[in-house]
Amino acid sequence: MKYIILPALIFLLPLLLDAQQITVSNFSTNEPVENVAIYNQDKSVSTLTNEMGIASLDRFSPNDTLFFQHTSFIRYSCTYNDAVKSKKISLTRKVIIMPEFVITASKYQETQRDVSHMVDVITNQQLDLLTSQTSADILTSTGNIFVQKSQGGGGSPVLRGFEANKILLAVDGVRMNNAIYRGGHLQNSISLDPLILERAEIVYGPNAILYGSDALGGVIHYITRDPELASSDTGLLVRVNASGEIASANNSWKTHLDFNIGTRKFGSLTSYTRSDYSNIRMGSRRNPYLGDFGKCLYYIKRINDIDSIIKNPNALIQANTGYSQIDFLQKFLYSPISNLDLILNLQYSTSSDIPRYDMLNDTTDDGNLKYAVWNYGPQERILGSLKTLLHTDNLFFTQFSSILAYQHIEESRIDRRYQSDDETHQEETVNVYSVNLDFIKIIHRNHRLMYGLESDLNQVASGAYIRDIVTEETIPTLTRYPDDGSISTQFSGYITLKSRFSKRFIMPLGVRYSYSRLEATYSESMAAIPYHYLNMINSNYTGSAGLIFLPSESSKINLLLSTGYRIPNLDDIAKIRAKGDDITFPNPEVKPEYTYNIEFGISKTFDGYIQLNGTYFCSILSNVIVRVPYMFEDGSTTWYYQGEWLNAYINDNSNRGIIHGFNLNMISDLNSNISFRGTLNYTYGRDLTLDQPLAHIPPIFGKANFIYRAKKFTHKFYFVYSGWKKIEDMADTGEDNEEEGTQYGFPGWYTFNYVTSYEVNRSLQVQFALENILDNFYKPFATAVAAPGINFIASLRIKI
Repeated sequence: MKYIILPALIFLLPLLLDAQQITVSNFSTNEPVENVAIYNQDKSVSTLTNEMGIASLDRFSPNDTLFFQHTSFIRYSCTYNDAVKSKKISLTRKVIIMPEFVITASKYQETQRDVSHMVDVITNQQLDLLTSQTSADILTSTGNIFVQKSQGGGGSPVLRGFEANKILLAVDGVRMNNAIYRGGHLQNSISLDPLILERAEIVYGPNAILYGSDALGGVIHYITRDPELASSDTGLLVRVNASGEIASANNSWKTHLDFNIGTRKFGSLTSYTRSDYSNIRMGSRRNPYLGDFGKCLYYIKRINDIDSIIKNPNALIQANTGYSQIDFLQKFLYSPISNLDLILNLQYSTSSDIPRYDMLNDTTDDGNLKYAVWNYGPQERILGSLKTLLHTDNLFFTQFSSILAYQHIEESRIDRRYQSDDETHQEETVNVYSVNLDFIKIIHRNHRLMYGLESDLNQVASGAYIRDIVTEETIPTLTRYPDDGSISTQFSGYITLKSRFSKRFIMPLGVRYSYSRLEATYSESMAAIPYHYLNMINSNYTGSAGLIFLPSESSKINLLLSTGYRIPNLDDIAKIRAKGDDITFPNPEVKPEYTYNIEFGISKTFDGYIQLNGTYFCSILSNVIVRVPYMFEDGSTTWYYQGEWLNAYINDNSNRGIIHGFNLNMISDLNSNISFRGTLNYTYGRDLTLDQPLAHIPPIFGKANFIYRAKKFTHKFYFVYSGWKKIEDMADTGEDNEEEGTQYGFPGWYTFNYVTSYEVNRSLQVQFALENILDNFYKPFATAVAAPGINFIASLRIKI
């Protein structure tokens, strides 16, 4: 008998050993998973799967419960007998890509998955890794926003072919757009300190229901940090943050300090930032066919009280692109009870004179530089607001929010022709008073009602004079806006309902009514103006309807139909502005702009770590405001202004236009250490009435970045690119700054960039970056200033 049993055991042993082996695979792909930890409940026995996903269970007891764990997969457990019986365990990959919470899209916190608009969120963690010098620059980190610059202190974001006063800027729930926001290029976003931001949220496409006029291209909402309170078991919380940063491309210095003091009910946050930027050095690696395009060959300097044209010793250094800025913020938070917060928000920003580079490089017919001086004077912004946030469930609301705000803005323009003693000063002051009341009522866990009221009052004072720089004598001259003052008022109310009909279907609906009035008065001294009083009244309804379909936990399809509008402001109807060979005159007949929009988006997450998003958008524009030639009553089409004859233009409504395009995003979080994001944006715009391109339409552009985090190091490598903007695809009304490009338009470009951050300890972090590594020369579309060349950035951050 023993001679029979021994050969049988030898034959059956491999089968018995095989029976104690198990294969672990990916549930979605069926591929083997290596290095899966298998252990029993008290962790006294453990093993790892090999490269084939195989592990032996011979060390475990039949009474054990087995646990299967891997950093990229959800932990799984089963009995030993079940594991041996199945011989195969399938693990489900973790959903590493988590949806961001947003508040801007609907004014209350919800996930991106429940929002019908396309939304980008720049989180605090992302802000820490950015090397952006201004709050305009941080927007480019999304890869979906194009930013134009007319001067070193510039930054005009473009969303879906809309720019300037067709985009709503907001800070801490207060709209920044005021009565003199212009239709060309703006730099107001740089008046916010990026080092005190908690996050930035961008809602793409019209959002007129919640935000009213101006939100045609979208909403850019800057959200600053709030004071922190001490926990219940701590008497006092004190935090201090300090940082310093230097950059080589413009020899810039930036220093920042903020400190937080908090008790259980009261908190204070104080922040101060000083920024100094010198002249920008452009890239030296050039296309040989571009010749001297973009180089700063000459500039004007006043020597011994005489304007002199100086040959630039280094044509790569762009003279007159430097400036400085100071930003201050003070916030107080008082929370007397758990469901009530009161936040007092005080902000102040001011700059030095900011030279306007696109005017200082203009030349006359004889080839000389036209202007010895063309500066934006110190840009001053003061904001004071009181926010009340109350959570309580009653008949009228579940959450109530109110913001009472005051803003004071000062802007000025200073210009003087080459070898002229007459320096023209135009000064504008705007005072804005606003109130926002927002109510949220949760009718049912699947139905949420939101309604609110908004009102604002803009007071504008405009003055102008010519100063003789030798004698200091001054004489009055034409103001940019009505010299006897202007007042605009706006009242609006909205109501929205978001209903979740099932786990898969969500439908948001909304409507808004707006009423506005603008009054402006010219004095008798402005004889060039054929009228002396403007009184415009507008009212309108807008609506939106969306549908969100959630086929699964990893996919989303959304459809949004909406209308948008923009009420013409003082800059549209009452401005006198000279640029190049043209001068724009007032036109009180300008009507509101309207858009009729559709947005269709698809999002799919594969295996929990790769997400693809695609969005198609289309806007039909009605009453588009464009600059058109103007003929005076005597038949002339030119006007003599500051020593030369200029072509006369006015703003007027073109009948129809179209803007459409698509956006593609890929996000991949392979694990907690490695992530990738890539974007691609295409926009097409055309004035259908005049059969010509619309202004502000960027070329195809995008970004790809790769981030690797390892213990105390974070490495980021990113690639930014833009296609050609052909001259035939640019508007001929001047907004696209075609004179700043080549005869063929603005060439395409790309840059390679690298950032590394090292956390020395919990209190100290150092960061180094190398931007535009190849030192490429390029000018983004419609931009006067060439982008910085190779740029070394070093920063030190201290947190206590």
